[in-house]
Amino acid sequence: MEHDIVVHAWIDIACPWSWIGKHRLEKGIELSGKRVAVEFHSFQLAPDAPTAPHGSAVENLSQAQGASAAEATETLHQITELAAGEGLEINFDLVQEVNAFLAHQLVYAAKATGDTPLAAAIAGAEMFEALFRAHFTAGRNIADPATLVEIAEEFGLDADITADVLESGEYADEVRGDIRDAATLEITGVPFFVVGGRFGLSGAQPPEVFAQTINRALAEMKEAQAAPGIIRREI
Repeated sequence: MEHDIVVHAWIDIACPWSWIGKHRLEKGIELSGKRVAVEFHSFQLAPDAPTAPHGSAVENLSQAQGASAAEATETLHQITELAAGEGLEINFDLVQEVNAFLAHQLVYAAKATGDTPLAAAIAGAEMFEALFRAHFTAGRNIADPATLVEIAEEFGLDADITADVLESGEYADEVRGDIRDAATLEITGVPFFVVGGRFGLSGAQPPEVFAQTINRALAEMKEAQAAPGIIRREI
């Protein structure tokens, strides 16, 4: 597929706003009427989270924000309702709070199946979607290698090869590279979107904002191409 512009997006599998933001971006692309390629990159909001499930979503949010259990419950309810508005099912009572670093490596295992950069980006986006659903809808343990192999097999990847990839940490450096790139761009929270190498958008913005930003970036890119002596900026 030929594309007019590229969007780079940093997201975290353990972040519900990343899932919501991903879907709002996709709706925004449709609204824009433009051909947009999206490359999703890994990020970890809680890189020190344990690999074993620890506490409930309410308990962990309450501790992280210094809020009461009632306040945390209401916040999670609001997120659940917003997600439902995007057609996403979040079951915080099932969610297992774990470290997502290994799951992010599975995204790169999926990307490796693409025979072109665009095919790799699409495979990565689809694996992110599968992991979001596993984590937030089904309550599966995305830090457990055996569970990730099951998810990979459901996705169409070879189970034995995936098990070896996860055990060896073959794609760990790629995940760390995404996180370093985010630090270079001074990204401290996700979701975060860089549109056409020109505009940064933080948070799960409305689809209309994504559409407007895509069209504005394209307009600037065309102006830069037409003007002599101006260097086009890209990521």
